[in-house]
Amino acid sequence: MAAIRPDGRSPIDIAITGANGAVGKALIERLGSNAAIGPVRLHALVRDLSRSANLRDLPAELMEVDYDDAQSLIHAVDGADCVAHLAGSLVPRAGDSLLGANLLTTKNVAEASKSCGVKSFVYLSFPGADARSENEYLRTKGQAEDVIAENFASGAIFRVPMILGPDTPAMNQIRKLFGSSVIPLVAGGAVRIQPIFLGDVISAIEWAILHPEAPLARVNLAGPETLYYRELLMRAGLRIGKRPRILPIPRGPARLASSAIGRFSPSSPMSRTVFDIIFYEHLCNDEEAGSGAPIARTGVDETLDLSLPHQE
Repeated sequence: MAAIRPDGRSPIDIAITGANGAVGKALIERLGSNAAIGPVRLHALVRDLSRSANLRDLPAELMEVDYDDAQSLIHAVDGADCVAHLAGSLVPRAGDSLLGANLLTTKNVAEASKSCGVKSFVYLSFPGADARSENEYLRTKGQAEDVIAENFASGAIFRVPMILGPDTPAMNQIRKLFGSSVIPLVAGGAVRIQPIFLGDVISAIEWAILHPEAPLARVNLAGPETLYYRELLMRAGLRIGKRPRILPIPRGPARLASSAIGRFSPSSPMSRTVFDIIFYEHLCNDEEAGSGAPIARTGVDETLDLSLPHQE
């Protein structure tokens, strides 16, 4: 691979926002231990140092930032060769909004990065992101993509669906579901998904960092298999020795209930916006799913083997 530093000795300086999430932590672990990359200097940007104990033993400088403060961001990204912008949310923290979490945060990070001379920008988006979408999450993700495209000529925008790995939110939710003998699912889990292994997402980000000469591209980075969510649960259950009964919940009434909840609590994890992301299909075709980043994609069974303790 072509290194970002031509002499192969000077460290690659990488700033990572949202560093205390599952993807950020895994990226720091990979970049900090991969001798093939060469020396790196990693800056782990977080909102709150007191909630970042999971990063303290990793090879990165922890930096607390205020995503609404330009000077805070400039200080954090100054000197970086690349920014991996992983901050963002489908369910914003209390007091925030989808607009703030996805668009405004991205806009502020991008502007600070550009002012500091950062050349390469990597961003995690979502399949179906579109600045004109009626769904607020897809709209703010699409608007964020456009901001990045306006400010950077190099890097990558990876549109990533459900990420499965040992400690990802999706895998933690699956573990939580198996805490009950009956799992209520909208439409009985009859929604098709293309989950991708966390390690494959990290490999794609790593590839983008190491190829700063590549023009900025929007890449659909989905897993190699399309399956129903209920099938994913059954395969996961086999690995932990459980076979719960699925209780189908009618889609229509559930969607109406999510609309009512969203009116009173827009940032609720049960809002209409969240419902339409989770319980409707956001798929890409096989050609799109594997193009744009030359990495091997891990199958669902191997992903589950790597993510869950196996029981005979």
